[in-house]
Amino acid sequence: MVGAGMAGYDGHRGWVNYLAVHPDHQGTGLGRAFMAEFERLLLARGCPKVNVQVRAGNERVLGFYASLGYAEDHAVSLGKRLVADD
Repeated sequence: MVGAGMAGYDGHRGWVNYLAVHPDHQGTGLGRAFMAEFERLLLARGCPKVNVQVRAGNERVLGFYASLGYAEDHAVSLGKRLVADD
């Protein structure tokens, strides 16, 4: 497997989760192809906006999304662990 991802639409916003490309295949356009297809499919379902979450400090991935036109929403993402993260 060289890449995988998951996108969904909750009726209000689209979300892209867990987009990953094997390090040996990064920079080949595969991530861009995934995102283009996710955006096409979401738009076809009437989705007006797509959100992605990136861990703070992951500058490489932030740069990837910025190159695709994504920008900070100035929203705060909250989370709560229900199962300990070992």
